[in-house]
Amino acid sequence: MATSSYPNRIFCIDTDYVAPGIACAYIVQDSEACALIETGTGPALPAMIERIKSLGLNLEQFSAVIPTHAHLDHAGAAGQWIEAMPNARLYCHPKAARHLIDPSRLEASARGVYGEAFDSLYGRLIPVPEQRVIALADHDSVQIGQRKLTAYHTRGHADHHLCLWDEQSRGWFTGDTFGICYPHMRTGAWPFAVPASTPTQFLPALYQDAIDLIASKQPQWIYPTHFGRIPFDMRTADGLKQQIAEYAEISDNTTVVNELETITLRHLKQSVSEAEAHNIVLSLAQDLALNAQGVVHRLAQG
Repeated sequence: MATSSYPNRIFCIDTDYVAPGIACAYIVQDSEACALIETGTGPALPAMIERIKSLGLNLEQFSAVIPTHAHLDHAGAAGQWIEAMPNARLYCHPKAARHLIDPSRLEASARGVYGEAFDSLYGRLIPVPEQRVIALADHDSVQIGQRKLTAYHTRGHADHHLCLWDEQSRGWFTGDTFGICYPHMRTGAWPFAVPASTPTQFLPALYQDAIDLIASKQPQWIYPTHFGRIPFDMRTADGLKQQIAEYAEISDNTTVVNELETITLRHLKQSVSEAEAHNIVLSLAQDLALNAQGVVHRLAQG
């Protein structure tokens, strides 16, 4: 589904990143005011605008655009949305702000990872005017009508990552901090998620701390960017922490992909059949290859 509606005036919009069902953005509404959490990428903007309109919303209603971090599948269209939403400001982690105001270093880094695929994936990065950017300190809140979204800084996946707590829905918008959980990974006894250790700031202990923070709120729902709402389950959180611990134990940078596949398969088999576990691991080949780059980068740092 290109759009989904959840209780508490929360909507999920596919951002058409790589393929359907890979990445999404969320809309949180209170009265007439709306926030867009995550931006998708520039090439997806026309389709996303049509999806917003199909929900009966218009761009003038948006007062906030909030990427969880500056990685381009989450923030690549920040500049385009600020141009398209005349009443919106961009709210982000302080360390993300400079990269969204001047995305040149962000683009150079991403081109190093994605190479020739950069242009088709991300298009042109548009700077966000500095006067429309508000940096969120840890525990700062964004007011959407009478509704409050509270930012918590969560390192581990990226130093410039924040998660948003919505008391009204008892839910977290987690970006990549609660891992990757595509719909086909939810067929077992609990939702299965894999960590996101993409380069270059994978820090296992801090990643585990961030998961503990999320769990400490006793949430009802998790809204990961990859992909769509899942019920919070402590087994998902524990599984993520255990996988991260095993990622941290890898010491041979020549076998990382194979080791990540083995770790993922072993954990999957706790909740789904062996045949299904193998199929899911195959479907995660691209994600695990990116995760391997993060693990290798960490090993290179000593």
